[in-house]
Amino acid sequence: MMYKVLFICKHNAGRSVLAESIATNILPADFSVTSGGSHPTGKVHPVVQKYLDDHRLPIPHIHTHSWEERTQFLPDIVIILCDSLHQETAPQWLAGGVRVNWQVDAFPTYGSDEDMYAHCEKVAQSLERRITKMSDMIIDGLGKDQIRDYLNELREM
Repeated sequence: MMYKVLFICKHNAGRSVLAESIATNILPADFSVTSGGSHPTGKVHPVVQKYLDDHRLPIPHIHTHSWEERTQFLPDIVIILCDSLHQETAPQWLAGGVRVNWQVDAFPTYGSDEDMYAHCEKVAQSLERRITKMSDMIIDGLGKDQIRDYLNELREM
């Protein structure tokens, strides 16, 4: 079974871009991954770009994307990475997939480059732990409720 995963955060500039890159790098071919945001900023956060470069991770895109640009993707799994979107009404085309919230701390709006990079590393490590475990759910016949429960367990990692 192929799992289509959409990572979303409000701006698609930090957390969701990291998640997409990490997932693309470590998940098996059974997963197709992309990201988007409800209010994209236009550019990927420069600290995220540096982190991806430093760790030789794929840079999924150089500008941010609206989740509306992902309508043809039709995800099986939508992973929300920020609280501000958890209660927001999602577009109708997202209604068919499993929807879970993995709250991940937002990037600070100010601070030293070192502090911002350290925060990026912390976020990336948290996402990597969760995403690595996602490959364990490749079991034929797993229902939506079972997938949702499993992904919700990963929220605490």
